[in-house]
Amino acid sequence: MLASIRFNIPNTRNIKASIDVMASQVALIQTAEAAFIAGLTDRQMNRVVDETLVPQSLFERHGNIRRFTRLSAAFANFYFDTDDLLIAEARRQILEELTQRVEKLLAKDEVFALLSVPKDLSWKVSKLAVEIDLAPYISRALLRARDVDHADALVSSCPEIMNGAPVFSGTRVPIDIVLSSLEDNTDMGRLRASYPFLTDAHVDAARTYQQVHPKRGRPRLAEVNQLSPRKVTRLSRSART
Repeated sequence: MLASIRFNIPNTRNIKASIDVMASQVALIQTAEAAFIAGLTDRQMNRVVDETLVPQSLFERHGNIRRFTRLSAAFANFYFDTDDLLIAEARRQILEELTQRVEKLLAKDEVFALLSVPKDLSWKVSKLAVEIDLAPYISRALLRARDVDHADALVSSCPEIMNGAPVFSGTRVPIDIVLSSLEDNTDMGRLRASYPFLTDAHVDAARTYQQVHPKRGRPRLAEVNQLSPRKVTRLSRSART
């Protein structure tokens, strides 16, 4: 019989269940962004589609092009994080049940896109004599989605500015110049002397933007580091009826 099982992850109890995101955010996102939100690699996210690891209503595929809802990223994180705990069929059933629960909501599209998540929406499923709670995965995805939105607000790309190179919004300063300088151990104070607008938030946004919008042929950080830390999945005995 399964008792309570805990992995070492940050406490997400007090993490806000909904966030405001950019009005221009589309419902479907590319593989790199989905991988960032999930804390997985591009290859793992491609497997989500190719092997239908999450319900089909959460993604689209047209030839070699794959697009995801942000919710699918949270579900993918759960799927891979619990592969040593639950059999594949059980994980699929859990995600199917939760997806059907979301599809009954009037605001289902907002939840699929993680634009807003009702506070009273339960992410718990009882399966195989245990109760599985995906709330930590949803909270984690919400936070990482917010990072993406902040990056898209502070970094922009326009063909008419620096030939389309990503620059800090409202400037002609390419993010690559700042990031490469930091990699070469250039002092932040020196960079601020050259670029007075520059803040730590701009640097964080630039790093996130690079991961979500990688250059072709350039290895993604997530692919190298397998960046996702282990998360908590609370498993407890279901109450006997």
